[in-house]
Amino acid sequence: MGRLLIRVLLAWALFSLAAVADEDVREISVYVTVDWEGVSLEPENIEAMQAFRHRYPHIPMLHLLNPVYFLRPGADTGEIRDKIAATLLPSDELGLHIHPWKSLILHCGLAYRSEPAFAGLDEDCRERDCGYTVSLEYGYTQDELTQLVACSAGLLEAQGFDRPRSFRAGGWQLGPGLAAALRHNGFTWDSSRTDAALLTSRWDRNSKLVQFVRQLHPGASTLDQPYELLPGLMEYPNNGGLADYTSPQKILEIFREQLVHPSAVLVLGFHQETAFDYLRRMEDAIPLMEAEARAAGVILIWAGNPANAHSLFQNNPE
Repeated sequence: MGRLLIRVLLAWALFSLAAVADEDVREISVYVTVDWEGVSLEPENIEAMQAFRHRYPHIPMLHLLNPVYFLRPGADTGEIRDKIAATLLPSDELGLHIHPWKSLILHCGLAYRSEPAFAGLDEDCRERDCGYTVSLEYGYTQDELTQLVACSAGLLEAQGFDRPRSFRAGGWQLGPGLAAALRHNGFTWDSSRTDAALLTSRWDRNSKLVQFVRQLHPGASTLDQPYELLPGLMEYPNNGGLADYTSPQKILEIFREQLVHPSAVLVLGFHQETAFDYLRRMEDAIPLMEAEARAAGVILIWAGNPANAHSLFQNNPE
């Protein structure tokens, strides 16, 4: 009887130690996002993304696609789909990214507006597409944004993509109107909140972009964590910024800040249109992050969305 009691007590002690150890294990989930701006699909940027995927096949990506590529005069839709597909892995997810390009606005049955814009580009154009820097939130009403989001998601579906449920606003220009439009259209994941200070490496602190982002996302910081923006719509802040405005050292600095949180989430990203110039910054930061996590005893999870990863394309629409 005595030996049995000792065995029971020993087993209970080992179980308790294992439970404590499990509680002490910390994790950090890192999302890598891609903003497809709708500007161009240059071979050098596609090839830079392919090289990244070859080097880091274990890292899924969330591709936030702008459907305007398919609306340009003379667009070869099959070729465009092939270029996008050339950057994808089965673990990836596809979402929606909108800049209010004039061609998209008109296609969706809305009246184009050239202001307010967050940069000094000539958005009152006549011979080329425009609207890239017009603020979605400040430029269009909630009803118009609801129509625009529905139309844009439908354009991706028409090209054989699954209906997107993830979103990022062009220029991070999301406020109450656009958030309500996303919820109305069944979106469940947004990543439009960011810290305006992350932009000041290339944008003046008094620039309209920095001012607009600060107004739309007051109090945003690199330590922001996911929260429910509206019922059914989660906000995953772009708290790690985009590669164009950062450096491997800055990415590592933000990552270290996140390591002190029990269940941290970090959202990084880059633009497809500038991958050749800036993706290397993230590429160089990844082994530093993985080494830092190992040294801290933290499990680094390169996060994706397995529920959507099995079917990047519904079918071939042609």
